[in-house]
Amino acid sequence: MTISQDSSAPLVAIVGATGNQGGSVLRFLAESDRPYRLRALTRDASKPGAQKLAEQGVEVVSVTLSADNLEGAKRAFDGADIAFGVTNFWEHVDKDREVAEGKTLVDAALAAGVRLYIYSSLPSFDKASNGKYKNVHHFEGKALVDDYARSKVSKSFKYVAVQAGFYDTNMLPGPLVRKAADGKWRMRTLIEPDTILPSIDISEYGLWVRAVIENPEVQDDGRPVCAVSEDISLTALLDTLRKHVKVPIEYEVVSAAEMRAEQPDGTPEHIKDDLEDNLTAINEISFFSGQDADWVLPYLARKRTTFDEWCAKTDLSGYAA
Repeated sequence: MTISQDSSAPLVAIVGATGNQGGSVLRFLAESDRPYRLRALTRDASKPGAQKLAEQGVEVVSVTLSADNLEGAKRAFDGADIAFGVTNFWEHVDKDREVAEGKTLVDAALAAGVRLYIYSSLPSFDKASNGKYKNVHHFEGKALVDDYARSKVSKSFKYVAVQAGFYDTNMLPGPLVRKAADGKWRMRTLIEPDTILPSIDISEYGLWVRAVIENPEVQDDGRPVCAVSEDISLTALLDTLRKHVKVPIEYEVVSAAEMRAEQPDGTPEHIKDDLEDNLTAINEISFFSGQDADWVLPYLARKRTTFDEWCAKTDLSGYAA
């Protein structure tokens, strides 16, 4: 890992640098044969993850990136040539708050003179379905921020959206694959078995962000960059997972009413609406709403990780519990 301290090297400010996506962006830039100065933006620079980055030569900046802290966000971006931004709907499950925070990041990047801003966005199912699926709040908020950022593009301000696919980690024991009271593992979902999912090993999300930063033709293309490790059907995902965990996992397509009834107690109705529209829309119009994910592949610095390879390197011991 080589992180430059040379003032001639581009300075990249990374939001959420101790998290999944931001951390991946930082690692892939540090692995590049091109020099970068790296600035990690985090809420708490005293945490072990942030301190480790500082020991590696990363500039660590504590900042609260809330909608009412434009000046603080601007200071965090000051001097940066490039910035990566991410917002987290699931932290508060409030679409309007995510939109406000995302717009603040865009405004801060503009005010700080950032020349290239990259945002972790998602497509709008509302637009793609002509209003049929308007409740996918955790996609829609990011899509609205994307629209706002695109409206600010100029000769001095480039913008690119990098959209992450279906996390491979969704296949770990959790909300999607659960152990029932009878001791059997089951996946009960609205997703049809032959639906193709754009799976991604989220630890390599930075591979696509690096492709944007290092290739002006990607920056200037105008299309979103869809980060996909492998296009794979839900059936193939499950078959591969079963091979690695060596336990039976039953699969059943359920109705929307069943899905809603099975959500944990206290789940807000707007989140049930979100999940219902999201999973139904994925069946009907695809995860990325028909966007081309392959156009950027020639620009990636290395081979992508398949789901089978991800399973082989991942701790799946939770299935033996």
